[in-house]
Amino acid sequence: MEFLITEQQLKSLLTEEERSQLGSNMKRLNSLTKQIVTRVIKSYGINLRMLLTWGTSVGGMVLPLDEYLKTQNFDLSDDQRALVLAGIVFTIFFETKRPFEKLISKIKEEGLMEIFENGLQKGSELKESFSNFILSLGVGTSAFLDTIAYSFLIPIIMDIYSVATDAQDLDQAAILIAERLISSGVVLVSGQLLIKLVKKILERLS
Repeated sequence: MEFLITEQQLKSLLTEEERSQLGSNMKRLNSLTKQIVTRVIKSYGINLRMLLTWGTSVGGMVLPLDEYLKTQNFDLSDDQRALVLAGIVFTIFFETKRPFEKLISKIKEEGLMEIFENGLQKGSELKESFSNFILSLGVGTSAFLDTIAYSFLIPIIMDIYSVATDAQDLDQAAILIAERLISSGVVLVSGQLLIKLVKKILERLS
């Protein structure tokens, strides 16, 4: 027998940060980007502050790659892992920007090219899969902009899926999820666009 939660139960579920984890997850992604930027600036003298503009979105792409690098038993210090992750992000999103050449040069100098290329392959696969998913929803106009703008959703797709399987009213669920994400204070996407996108995701996953 299936049980559907009521609108009030859904609202309670999604406004309890400790239970929904949506707001705290967004802050975690933003914090991860800040940590990488800080490490690379202090250890290698490369200014990556432009990443802070896209902090949460960059974190959404970096988090699964960071976990991947940790599970591969690569002999990396925390600073080296941050350098490799920054190199992957710039290769995928910002190859024409000035820090790119400095990052690649430092990665080569540190003898990390093989690890970098391994992580870059995974990152490229992740970007392509996510880009295709976003484009398939029919809510954006630019594959590049949509991918970077919405990358913060990558680590929370399963959270959204859990809502999709229980919610009676997908419109209300989309509004409540978007409100929780926006209230984190670190998401740049407009509320109306985010509601539309989340609703499309809920419809796809339900």
